[in-house]
Amino acid sequence: MTAVAVGTFGCLLAGESVVTAAFLGIALIAGAYVGLQHPTWLWWALAVVVAVLPAGYVPGTPVPLIFTLTMAVLLATVLHPRDTVSCTPLEYALIAFVGVAGLSVVATLHKVDDIVEYAKWSGAILLVVALLRLRADQLRTFGRVFVVASVVSAATGLAMLTIDKSARTFDLLSPFGYDASSAGRFVFDGASVTARLSGTYIDPNAAGIGFLAALMISLLVFEGRRRWVLALLLFAAVAMTLSRAAIFSVVLALLLMLAFHTMSTRGRTAIIGTLAGGMALLSAIPASRRRIFSSFGESDTGSTARTDALREFPEKMSGHWLFGHGWGIAEFKDPEKAFTINYVANAPLLSVYRGGLLVGIVFTAIMIYACYLAYRCLRSSRSEIALYGGCFIAFFVLGMQLDFSTVSIPVSVTDLSLMLVFLIVALQSSGADDLVRHTRPAEHPAPLSVRTRVSR
Repeated sequence: MTAVAVGTFGCLLAGESVVTAAFLGIALIAGAYVGLQHPTWLWWALAVVVAVLPAGYVPGTPVPLIFTLTMAVLLATVLHPRDTVSCTPLEYALIAFVGVAGLSVVATLHKVDDIVEYAKWSGAILLVVALLRLRADQLRTFGRVFVVASVVSAATGLAMLTIDKSARTFDLLSPFGYDASSAGRFVFDGASVTARLSGTYIDPNAAGIGFLAALMISLLVFEGRRRWVLALLLFAAVAMTLSRAAIFSVVLALLLMLAFHTMSTRGRTAIIGTLAGGMALLSAIPASRRRIFSSFGESDTGSTARTDALREFPEKMSGHWLFGHGWGIAEFKDPEKAFTINYVANAPLLSVYRGGLLVGIVFTAIMIYACYLAYRCLRSSRSEIALYGGCFIAFFVLGMQLDFSTVSIPVSVTDLSLMLVFLIVALQSSGADDLVRHTRPAEHPAPLSVRTRVSR
């Protein structure tokens, strides 16, 4: 009740109406009840919010919805006993990573924004630990909720591209901080202007990463025809975002499967046909053809900016190599500042830019280890697990070198955490338990491919 009173009073002090303050008080009471009596509902709510309201705020406050639910999930994980108590090596590494990053925050601390940004980032990273405390059937449910919610999000974005160009959807979502003026993102190529699918993500590149994460998870939590239908729908959503990082990641994943996955001639032919058909379809659509085939050329302003940022990186890091420029700096919060400063659009280097050399090294080491685990998935005899491993490797090797949002944008950090969680799930399903967790037989989670009945 103390938290409810403080939250409501703070809302009034911030200048909000009595109605908004009352709503916040009721929401806090309901949240406390759910957290104490039905904690798994918080997980399902988080899965929906990450996909459907990724840029939303708690009504009447400047607090992001994702951050609020992430903190609630972490608190519920601490308060409620879990069947799975041991941690994987990846979890230990991520916990250490959060600690190392904390040192850079202390060293560069200038204002409260630094602490706020670190709290958002560290909560998203530690979400891996919280989710891996769930039973296999609960993780499966979480994944299914996230995938279905992502399909709904993609459909909403498509509607905003076609029949809702005035962004009335954002007017309906205005209680969550959405504004119609922020809807719509475009790519310019000479005289042509092409709208990009962004939906409630607002940023189409962040949408590409979110839909890619949902595509990957759909491979593990659904079976048969539903699995491939959902994967196809989500790849179509990825393609419509025109996010080169996400599109090229899927293409590279299929190439990795051809190179490393043991499959029949029929399977190899299917992948080659999929690649050829997909590229032909993308080439037939003028918008995607211009976006993809003009990449990295002289007319591509994005590639030119990336090249300039890489060239200027050593100079910008002068005097900041040890602890970085800081966490709450203006270029991470103000789009105009980001455009003017043109910091490097590369996840590992951006980690160095923000947190210093040690943070960048630890981040890269963790991702390389995760890619090793993904390679073990890629060698699995099961095509869905192999494709998941290929997508993860491709996303790090290619996607994260073209896009930086998995470092700086909370929703994309959360999407990366979900990829890491289900990477462990994929390994468990493939039987590679020696690489993920040692548990007592009674605690060992069942593979997600096995339907189980769990008594309450």
